[in-house]
Amino acid sequence: MTNSPGHWTDAVVTNRTEMLPLPTDVQPQFQRLDNIAAVIFDVYGTLVVSGSGDVGTVDAADQGAHIAESIEAAGLSVPADQMPSIKDLHDAIRLCNERRVSPACPKPEVDIVDIWRRILLAKNVPLPIDATERIVRLATEYESRANPTWPMPSAKALTAELASAGFRLGIVSNAQVFTPRLVQEIVGGEMSEHGFELDLCLFSNRFGQSKPGPRLFDVLREGLLRRGIQPNQAVYVGNDMLNDVWAASQAGLRTAWFAGDRRSMRRREDDPRCRSLQPDVVITELMQLPTCLAIK
Repeated sequence: MTNSPGHWTDAVVTNRTEMLPLPTDVQPQFQRLDNIAAVIFDVYGTLVVSGSGDVGTVDAADQGAHIAESIEAAGLSVPADQMPSIKDLHDAIRLCNERRVSPACPKPEVDIVDIWRRILLAKNVPLPIDATERIVRLATEYESRANPTWPMPSAKALTAELASAGFRLGIVSNAQVFTPRLVQEIVGGEMSEHGFELDLCLFSNRFGQSKPGPRLFDVLREGLLRRGIQPNQAVYVGNDMLNDVWAASQAGLRTAWFAGDRRSMRRREDDPRCRSLQPDVVITELMQLPTCLAIK
């Protein structure tokens, strides 16, 4: 194993196979979005096709079929009678979130590496000296199997075109340690070298809070305002009417609902916050966005 942390999450891209988005019955709704200076993206279901439609650790339908092979691929040795189960994983996530929920933290986010470490220790699995690397690899190996991903068609072309046109680019995503690797794969290298501004790239695991809680968008607003960009001069692009459209609109951002993949399209019609909610635009292909920004 290499000692370079940059390679610990490679499995999230090397283990995947091509997946195309599934068509939806949604019709695009365009309007011109004037005076936009920044474009902020969700990741799962927006920049990447996602098997579960979200970061996999929140998928209650996951049956844990890949735990043993992921542990082996990470180079950990776990006897059969100490092997974690999917119940162990879901229980650990649930208990961690329940302990942290509060008015100041309405939607906690776990650090999945910490969760796997806790599970292994609870099973009395002896951890090697390089345990951090191996557990990061375990989390990544498991994610790559439980929630396979593939770049959304035109994601690279869109981000390159927006960067070339001078838009500030950012990310607000429910995420884990391996999520930035997916974005790097799309843009073709370090995000900061391809138009993304790192203080506008906010991943939930780094803050311990997730969407639709307000924390990530509060931090985003601060970053925009430091640049002299008002919230309504930024458009947020995401597939989930609650986590993306509602949450971003609460922060004052313009919104583009991406309804381009049936797996991940979330109408959230059963949630009262979304029943009368209207995004500024609706797109079913990523390359429809430049038309709304008047650069095409």
